[in-house]
Amino acid sequence: MTTLDDLCSTVLKSLTAAGFTDVTATCRSDTSVIATVPAARSAWAEFALASHTVLRLADRAGRARYALFPARDDSTPYSRTVYFCATRPGLAPKGAGQVLCHTVRIVPGVNTEADIPKALAAALFNDSRRAGDITVTRLA
Repeated sequence: MTTLDDLCSTVLKSLTAAGFTDVTATCRSDTSVIATVPAARSAWAEFALASHTVLRLADRAGRARYALFPARDDSTPYSRTVYFCATRPGLAPKGAGQVLCHTVRIVPGVNTEADIPKALAAALFNDSRRAGDITVTRLA
């Protein structure tokens, strides 16, 4: 399993090599690295981070935010608690404009944290194709 410090270093190298001079990457507890870049360059950051397991988080203060996860060595399923907002038709009125919370099961070899928006869309709208209607704000 890649350590978070190694992942953080690799993320910084990837983004720096892609021309980012204003980038941050910090380890978050023992589960992920959070990287931020200027929001105006988010498409380029997504390209630079494509080789990693990445979950796009909601932008904050003009910064695009990404949660990156190390590869796991074992195949034991685990869960992530996800806080998110959802938009568009099909959302219950009580959920409109609210931060919602849902637990998503990750099964190594089957899905990763990058699949969280699809899982949430399937649970909320019964349609995984609506992953674009999900904005993850944070993970617990």
